[in-house]
Amino acid sequence: MSFMRASPAMCSLFVRLRLALAAALLSVLGACQAPPAAQAPSFLAQFALAEITVDYSRLDQPLLVSELEGDINRAVSGPSALDGIGTRLGLTNQEAKKAALQQAITAHITPRVRDQLTPLFKGTRPARAEVVVYSVFLRSPLSLQQLTGTQVTIDGVRRPDNPQLRAGLRIVDIQTGETLSQVPPITKIDDGTVMIVGGGPKAPDYGASKRLNKLAFEFSREAAYQLTAAASPGPGLSPDTRAALGLPAVGPDSRVLWSSQTVE
Repeated sequence: MSFMRASPAMCSLFVRLRLALAAALLSVLGACQAPPAAQAPSFLAQFALAEITVDYSRLDQPLLVSELEGDINRAVSGPSALDGIGTRLGLTNQEAKKAALQQAITAHITPRVRDQLTPLFKGTRPARAEVVVYSVFLRSPLSLQQLTGTQVTIDGVRRPDNPQLRAGLRIVDIQTGETLSQVPPITKIDDGTVMIVGGGPKAPDYGASKRLNKLAFEFSREAAYQLTAAASPGPGLSPDTRAALGLPAVGPDSRVLWSSQTVE
């Protein structure tokens, strides 16, 4: 009889537990289905991408793009066969060859950066994107180093083991000259793979080097991603720039870790 008297109470407790569990489950599902909180707009959206420059002042080794070398040698040496041989051997026209190669690399990088960064800038205040090139070294796939893995040193300078493009990026407020955001050096390696993004090419090749086009696209895409991830305005912006952007003033970038006072 005691068992029969306890049964309705146990059933009632069981029902209440089930209802509580169901309510908790519905609450969790509702939280999962709730729309995400709106993100604050990036401060880059207040700027317009007015200019893109490519800086070669911080190169850590000579430039090389094997696909462009033949055309550049012919362009700077002219019709003279002797001058052409001297250019290929590095005896003549080296400054002209360096300038022509930098111009060709810029022609590959600049439009890729414009394609990737322009959607981030929707405002009117002019900004400049500065690409800082550290290394562009794309040897021929048939070179001795590429085929055998031999370590190559030229004039005491070790060449990269892998064909690569390494560059960083700065976004500068043209009006104040202040750096708004900076992307540390990104290294992209030419490993011979074929890249397919979104089912087709994002843009035509902007120059004669297929490999440099590929690496320039990969660099620009990653730089745009890093800019987006770090686009919240930090305390390093000057008061004038923060006021021009409508951002609240902030105090010094410091933190009190320990403080003691003596009360008399």
